[in-house]
Amino acid sequence: MATEPGFKELTSQVSAALVKTTRTAGQVANEDLAFQRSIDPEVDRLLDKQNKRLLSLVRDLSKTATAGSDTVPPPLHNAESVDDGWRGIVDIVDNLLEKADACLDEFTGVVKKLTPGHQHLTPTLDAKKPLSKREYRYQNIPKPQRLFRTVPKNDETTPFKPLLQAKPNAAVSLEDSLVLVSEQDGSKHYNHPYEKEIIQSSYPDTAYLYNDPTTYQPFESTTATWVDTPEAVQDMLRDLKNAKEIAVDLEHHNVHSYVGLVSLMQISTREKDWIVDTLVPWREDLQVLNEVFTDPRIIKVLHGSSSDIVWLQRDLGLYMVGLFDTYHASRLLGYPKHGLAYLLHRFANYETDKRYQMADWRMRPLPAQMYDYARSDTHFLLYIFDNLRNELLTKSGPTSPNASLIDSVRDLSKGEALQRYERQLYDAQTGSGLNGWYAMLGRSPAHFNREELAVFRAVHEWRDKVARENDESLLQILSNQSLFTIAKKMPTRLPDLLGYCHPISAALKKSAPELIGVIKRAQAAGADGPELKDLMKPRGHAHEKYATAIPATVPLVVNTVLAAKRKTSVSSKIQSASFASLSLSHFWGRTIDGGSMEDAKHLNPSRTDGPYLALPLPSLTAEVFEIQNSEVSSVPPKLPNDPGARAEHHFTKKRKPREDDIFIIKEMGDSKKQKTSQTKDRPEPVLVNEEVPGEDDTVVADTEGREKPLPDAENEQEAQEKAKRKRERNLQKKTRKQQKKDEELKQTASDRNGGAELEAFDYENAPSVLHARQEKDRGGKATKGIDPYAKSLNAPKGMRKVQKEGAGRSMTYKN
Repeated sequence: MATEPGFKELTSQVSAALVKTTRTAGQVANEDLAFQRSIDPEVDRLLDKQNKRLLSLVRDLSKTATAGSDTVPPPLHNAESVDDGWRGIVDIVDNLLEKADACLDEFTGVVKKLTPGHQHLTPTLDAKKPLSKREYRYQNIPKPQRLFRTVPKNDETTPFKPLLQAKPNAAVSLEDSLVLVSEQDGSKHYNHPYEKEIIQSSYPDTAYLYNDPTTYQPFESTTATWVDTPEAVQDMLRDLKNAKEIAVDLEHHNVHSYVGLVSLMQISTREKDWIVDTLVPWREDLQVLNEVFTDPRIIKVLHGSSSDIVWLQRDLGLYMVGLFDTYHASRLLGYPKHGLAYLLHRFANYETDKRYQMADWRMRPLPAQMYDYARSDTHFLLYIFDNLRNELLTKSGPTSPNASLIDSVRDLSKGEALQRYERQLYDAQTGSGLNGWYAMLGRSPAHFNREELAVFRAVHEWRDKVARENDESLLQILSNQSLFTIAKKMPTRLPDLLGYCHPISAALKKSAPELIGVIKRAQAAGADGPELKDLMKPRGHAHEKYATAIPATVPLVVNTVLAAKRKTSVSSKIQSASFASLSLSHFWGRTIDGGSMEDAKHLNPSRTDGPYLALPLPSLTAEVFEIQNSEVSSVPPKLPNDPGARAEHHFTKKRKPREDDIFIIKEMGDSKKQKTSQTKDRPEPVLVNEEVPGEDDTVVADTEGREKPLPDAENEQEAQEKAKRKRERNLQKKTRKQQKKDEELKQTASDRNGGAELEAFDYENAPSVLHARQEKDRGGKATKGIDPYAKSLNAPKGMRKVQKEGAGRSMTYKN
């Protein structure tokens, strides 16, 4: 009895078959099939038969690959439909490759679930062993947050209170800083504990001095110090207090955590590098770093600090005073790119490996490649800071409009440092928040009926609840694509539900019966539920409710510097973040300011049913286009004239010429380099009515627009003769060039014929081509004559052959 082939034998057979098929397809594609069809009817029938067979195989494979999913295979009726549906075929193949990749990882043991008896063990990875790209990103590691002194809770609804236990470098005491504030909408939050210190801070004098950049230490011959004990933190702190500038960066993980985890902190001075383990159980003790982070005499250099500021507050209770963000500096300097990788390449000629950006930074011990990548983020950052500072100072000056580019970076960096972290609250009724269903529906073109909409909202709420309970990210529980598919299909059987979900997480598999119950209840309640158009109405004033810009990459609710500017005097210092706008649109009126679909409906009472405009057009009267000076909130002042600017002619309104006006004669034509043949048809000079100061300054403009004195009548004939001689010379020059070109062509043709002169072809005595005699060879057989249509095969091919329409619905109803 023959045994079944093993995995290696099976892969070898499949690979050999695929290679053979690919080679055959390539050989067929290289042939001129259209030509073969035209000369051999048998080949034409054979190709049609194979086309039908291959199309049938592709249709069957597409249906099998998309079974149980929301993907619809493209219709494939003929060869043209393959080109039209190529994008859909590519999506199906990509989905199959992803499934095969996941299955291979499970089979080979790359992704393997730990047994319950090994959950408490620390993962042991060889730091020197190179890992694959997938191994860097996906690691089955026990959640380190469960061992923290304060385990994160994802179900809290109270305002987030800063984790500060002490407040070094304080201008306001800690007790007076932590004040609970109520907003107009009823929400509450704690003030930023270092708000006053950040607003009043300024850079030290060294930031305004031009100095040669301090060269960084060699990267290959130096290393970073690993900090994972309280003693190591104190040793690092002593060195940081003696520095004038420090560089800081973070590595974050947000896959196996609902709100995310700061996994590493990199700190560098000009002499040393440190990598701090922020996943230790005593991570809250790292607040001692506030002695340096909040010291305004020490510049903290970060790149793209918008996310880092919020993560430091949320996980470690750390704040920044005296921040310098190199991202804002690169934007003020007008660099083509603003990423850290670009700055590293520009100033340090260092190339980073991008595959570590999405790596799982919870791994311990860190592989050598990830260790070096983390260290490179801050090792060169102070050298980059020196170059940016010098360039900012060079482009600034006492008489320049950019007199304080360093201060502009300081103000923008203050805006980043004034951000506050707030908890992510979920509102199932309104779907508000960054992770709410309202924002997801607003970004999706999906159209739901009542039942589908009710299922979508219910499953969305269930996903958020399960993610909080398991401390996992939303996408780790259920992907967005699977969520929309479930809402459309509304499965009520377990096999159908699991068939619509990819990938299937452990939490989903465990809670699948519960999810089916949620779908059934939502479907029943959705029959009388609201419609999509009722829920997606604009809500309130967007410019007031969301007055701060929130980065799309930060899954947090952040209030930035603009909230503090309404209550403090920071508006006079941070002018770069303020914006001026009109309170009333001169065209739309108060329509935009109303922001309500119902208001728009009242403005257009004739449209009571059916769809209506969210921004109805107002009556187009003359008053719409008139700008009243009293309504303009701010008018930019008139700038003084720059003495170095180019003088412009004063505009004079067009009027009828007077008898005593001075005219300028300009010749309307091309430049002096224009060909002689074109100059013959040149139009006569045209009189142009322009005002010229003075009465005796009569001038004439030449062909290039330069002004010259107007000739007298006595010299007019001489000028015409001079122009005539110039045209003759140009004509002679052109004739000589053409003769020389003809001689060169003649010489080239003579060289090709061995030096012999070309003889003219005698058409009268030449034999007929169309009615030529058939010559015979020695055997008496007729030779093949000249085919006058031979070169017609080289012409562009016409339309493809019309495919015969097969039997089906179209044939049934055709007659």
